[in-house]
Amino acid sequence: MSAYALNKLLREVNRNPQVRERFFADRAGVANDYDLSEAERGALLAQDVGALYRLGAHGLILRPFTILQQMPEPDYLAAIRS
Repeated sequence: MSAYALNKLLREVNRNPQVRERFFADRAGVANDYDLSEAERGALLAQDVGALYRLGAHGLILRPFTILQQMPEPDYLAAIRS
């Protein structure tokens, strides 16, 4: 399991405008730059917030990531509680 790599990717998207721009243009390409498990990669590409959380994405990194994608807070909370 590579929760560290998953959190690092999410943090980079949150904080680095160049990575963020590239991520929204080519999610798979950015995902290939990190040592993600197949489950992590699949959840990331599917934008499955609940799965990302269960796979180890930290809530303080995951929520800003979902804000960038304009996910309302009630939807975020429902996803991580499922």
